[in-house]
Amino acid sequence: MDCYITPGFVDTHIHGAFGCDVCDLNAESIITISKGLVQKGISAFCPTTMTISLDKIYQALEAVNEAKKVLENSSEPHADILGVHLEGPFLNPSKCGVQNVSDSILPSCAEDIILEIENRFPGLVKIIDIAPELEGGLDLVRKFSDKYVFSIAHSDADYEIATKAFENGCKSVTHVLNAMNPMLKRNPGILGSAIDNDAFIEVIADGHHIHNSYLKLLYSELLENRIITVSDSMRGASMPNGFYDLGGVEVEVKNGRTYFGKDGNLAGSVTNLTEEFSNLISANITGNRIVNSMTVNPLKRLGLFNGFDYLDLIDIGCKANFNIFNKDAKMIGVINRGKILWLEEV
Repeated sequence: MDCYITPGFVDTHIHGAFGCDVCDLNAESIITISKGLVQKGISAFCPTTMTISLDKIYQALEAVNEAKKVLENSSEPHADILGVHLEGPFLNPSKCGVQNVSDSILPSCAEDIILEIENRFPGLVKIIDIAPELEGGLDLVRKFSDKYVFSIAHSDADYEIATKAFENGCKSVTHVLNAMNPMLKRNPGILGSAIDNDAFIEVIADGHHIHNSYLKLLYSELLENRIITVSDSMRGASMPNGFYDLGGVEVEVKNGRTYFGKDGNLAGSVTNLTEEFSNLISANITGNRIVNSMTVNPLKRLGLFNGFDYLDLIDIGCKANFNIFNKDAKMIGVINRGKILWLEEV
C-alpha cells in the first residue's frame, strides 16, 4: 500500500497534553508530556510557559531543567527537550487572551529578569515572546537578540512597529493571526511585515485557529522555508471532553476545540503535529512543505539545524526517528531512536 514516511516532528510551542502542563511546576508533568509526545511522532519539543508570576516562571524553568536531566539519562522512549519557549510575561495586556494580564511585565523592566534566568538556567531558554510596541520592547530585542529568538506575540503592533522589531533582531511571529491585528489591504500588520522581513512564522493548523484558505497562502512556495507548524496545545490534548486548567483559567475542551470566557474564545489547542499533518494534507498543502514546517524550519529558527547529525533528516548517520502514515495521512507507526514504538498491521 502507499505510505508516507516522515522524519520525527519538532513542536516548538506546546504548553501541555495528557492532563499535564509546564505550569504544573514539576518535572513529573514534563516527563509525562515527553513520553506521551514520542508516541505521537514528536521527537523533540520546547516546553512553553504562560504569563504567570515571576516566581512561578522560575519554578517552571527549574522543573524543565530537572526533567531534561532525567530524560537525558533515560533509556525509555521520549521526546527530547530542546529548550524553553517563554510565552509571557512581556506581552500586551490588550491582546493577552487567556494569558494573565496581572502578571504581564513591561519589556523595559525585563533586562534584570533575563539576566537572572540566564544566571540560574544557562542556555535553557531559547524563545522569548514579546510585544515590541510596549515600552522598552525594541531595546530589549536589540540587546539580547544574539542570544535568544525573539518572537512577536500577543501584540498590538502595526506593520511599521513590527518592521522595526525585525530590523532590531526579532526573528519570528508566534501563532500568526491570533492575538494580533489582522492583515488588511492598507495595513498588512505583523504578518505582512514578517513576510517582507524573512521572519519565521508559527502556524496552528488545527482547523480552528486559521481558515484553510489562509493555510494555503501561508504554506505557499513564497513562505515554505519559514513556516513552522506548532500545536500550542494545553493539558486537555489527548484527553476526554471536560474542563481543564490553563494558567489558572478554566478552559472547556469539547470535540477537539478549546473554549474559555463568555464568548467561547480559543485558549490554545488540543491538537498535535500528527493531527496537523493530516489536516494540512486534507487542505491540499504540498507534503514536503508540511514536513519541513515540522522538522527543518523549527530547528533552523532555534539555530540547531546542522545537516546530517540531527533528528530531522532521513539519511545515513542520522537518528532513526521516523513516522509512518497511510495513504489517507493517518499515522500507522512510529520509529524512535531506531526502535519500533508501535506499528499497525497493514
